[in-house]
Amino acid sequence: MKGKRIDAEFITQFIEECIQQQYLTPEEIVVQAQSEINQIDQKILEAEQLKIRRSKLLDIISTFQKPVKIFKDQDLKIISFLQIGNPDICKFICNQLKKQACTKDQLINTQFSIYDFNFCIKQLIEHKVITKIGDTFLRGVMFEEYLRIVLRENNVNYIDATP
Repeated sequence: MKGKRIDAEFITQFIEECIQQQYLTPEEIVVQAQSEINQIDQKILEAEQLKIRRSKLLDIISTFQKPVKIFKDQDLKIISFLQIGNPDICKFICNQLKKQACTKDQLINTQFSIYDFNFCIKQLIEHKVITKIGDTFLRGVMFEEYLRIVLRENNVNYIDATP
């Protein structure tokens, strides 16, 4: 053991422990040290096997508890649909635009507050569900997705009113 520093304090302490256990000869002390080394090696081997098992158990957890990951901009837009407020007003607006392009005056319904109505139009435009050209509102690029995802309409059958 050239170059290795010996811990004299540990050696003294280990010899004292051996003497307390009635290991009095150098051979008995060496056998005791070797026995303890074997126990430590066994625990290290067990720990290494447990680390391998732990890693495999983490694989199981990640397989069954995968967090929802969003990779596409399209997916982000769909999720953002859920943040659009006043679904009743939005549905009314979309139902009108399914039939034909409309102006704001044609869309306004007195059963809804004008403030809420304007807010919904603004949100629908921001999410590209509807678009505005001049004074006319049209279906936007995300119109069908919005109907399918949020309003749960599977077959969107309407007359194409886009220019």
